[in-house]
Amino acid sequence: MIKLIASDMDGTLLNDKMEVSSRNIQAIKDAENDGIEFLIATGRGLGEAKPFLRNQVHPGYITLNGAEVFDRNEKLVSSNPIPAATQNKVIDYFKKYNVYFEIVTDKGIFSNSREERVNNLASLLAKLNPSISHKQALRDTQERIKMMPMNFVDNYDEILNDSSYKIMKIIGFNKHQHRILAPMKKEITKNLKDVVVTSSSPNNVEVNSVNAQKGIALLQYAKSRHILPEEIMAIGDNLNDYSMIRDAGIGVAMANAIPAIKKLAQISTDSNINDGVAQVIEKTIEDNQNQG
Repeated sequence: MIKLIASDMDGTLLNDKMEVSSRNIQAIKDAENDGIEFLIATGRGLGEAKPFLRNQVHPGYITLNGAEVFDRNEKLVSSNPIPAATQNKVIDYFKKYNVYFEIVTDKGIFSNSREERVNNLASLLAKLNPSISHKQALRDTQERIKMMPMNFVDNYDEILNDSSYKIMKIIGFNKHQHRILAPMKKEITKNLKDVVVTSSSPNNVEVNSVNAQKGIALLQYAKSRHILPEEIMAIGDNLNDYSMIRDAGIGVAMANAIPAIKKLAQISTDSNINDGVAQVIEKTIEDNQNQG
């Protein structure tokens, strides 16, 4: 019987309009009413993730790929920053490959280029919605960015030199997935053993502490709730979901998931634009009731 469901956001719970549909919201409510705990597991920070739920449901959160975990009352349960000695080594690789990057800290998200931030979000939105033009995506992004918790700075030196900041994640963006991002990921993985490199979309690279992984965080959270691994379901679509889909009793791949996730998962569901999360939650509720 499933007692805990963890779901990724981008490409999973969020549809092509970057929204959580009414059906997904209702399915989460139904799961909780049936005694199934729901957990958001995302590469986003808490401040980025919460607004999508429109205050209609109040789950726990695994954020920043596992760097921070919050219970349903938004109390910080665990924190796994990138080791201080490694931060600049990671950044050196982003600079070497000329990849724009942002720094996610325990005090907020920082960018050194508003133009790059807007262009990268617009590119992602256009990719998710092939029917809209890049110009329209830019206009939509300009509006969305006003609601996003982002701090713009001239450079990152002050943050990196201030030990009061904990660097939770470093995320870079580039449209050249195979020519630039892939070799950079390979080099970081080979040379820096205390970080893990993942992606949540084709145009990004996310670097966390090796201890900040969704799978590790999910099992620790479940243990604190006296839930066994076989009583956990994890739903996702991309590489930063790999560890939780591997470690959960039931791993679920979205129809739009990358091949590696489809191969790993035990079962699949519909795509994020067809409420795949809601569909698998509804089926899980039915299965639990039949077992009960």
